[in-house]
Amino acid sequence: MRFCLRKDDFGRLECVLGDRQEQHSVFSADPESALADLSAALDDLETSGSGECVWLISSGEYRWVARRVENRVRLAVMFLRSVAVGYQHVYWGEHPLQELLDQWRAEIRRARETV
Repeated sequence: MRFCLRKDDFGRLECVLGDRQEQHSVFSADPESALADLSAALDDLETSGSGECVWLISSGEYRWVARRVENRVRLAVMFLRSVAVGYQHVYWGEHPLQELLDQWRAEIRRARETV
């Protein structure tokens, strides 16, 4: 799984995620809050089997939802522009749980040093 955190040209936090076939960008206007919320969602995923967080930007919100199924995690990321339109799918994937936790936590630590 590709998972990379960086600041874009507008100072937003950008997360690039995907696999060999597709790649998507997810944004937050508040990088520090987004990193904290994502980290808390990972902690919840590990301890209770599910984790969620929301990243806000001026045009809407990205909702991250992760569910543990045995030793794997199912991840969905959706974008909500307005209630009338509803959520639009951005990313869905299933990955080994421990691999995802280790990779994402390492990337969050790296991003906190540069954000």
